[in-house]
Amino acid sequence: MEPSRNREREAREYLEKHKIMEFLNLLTSALLFFRPALKTLGLCTADEVLKDDGHAITLEKFRDEVEKRFRAIWSPF
Repeated sequence: MEPSRNREREAREYLEKHKIMEFLNLLTSALLFFRPALKTLGLCTADEVLKDDGHAITLEKFRDEVEKRFRAIWSPF
């Protein structure tokens, strides 16, 4: 096998073993979905710093955060 093909195979195996592509997809989803959605719902200001717990943003986490912020906004009423 050519050295370049061997290297490509090793790189592909490494990416698969450590789920790098899956991580990048989750990160991209979080960046593109989570913050703009909160802004759209009026639950996040443009200058607010969102805390990252180091885990993927799941639908459940997103739903819980929206519910928490919704209750905080509407609690005075």
